[in-house]
Amino acid sequence: GGNDASGNFLASAELYDPKTGTFSATDSMTTARAGHTATLLPNGQVLIAGGDDTTAGEEFASPELYDRTTGRFSPAGSMTTARSFHTATLLSDGRVLIAGGDDGEVTLASAELSQP
Repeated sequence: GGNDASGNFLASAELYDPKTGTFSATDSMTTARAGHTATLLPNGQVLIAGGDDTTAGEEFASPELYDRTTGRFSPAGSMTTARSFHTATLLSDGRVLIAGGDDGEVTLASAELSQP
């Protein structure tokens, strides 16, 4: 995710190997987005939450899960509030606290818990 040199939002993802210091391509997210979070879960999956798409002018409430064993992204339900530029914190019970950010118009003071 993120932007390319032309400002277009991306769905592509890469894996970093700290042993070799190299990046390699992996599956693309189901939605191009920026301003999202990526949270490593206890089971090894990665929760991609929120973000926005400036071409459509909307924030996302559609999280995705990246499964490192298959190298694939898949939809993961729906967040309560569409948001971008928020925080996502893994809690000791495996849930993820998603807080703050904005909905494209106002700064949010709300928070929600995700049970991936």
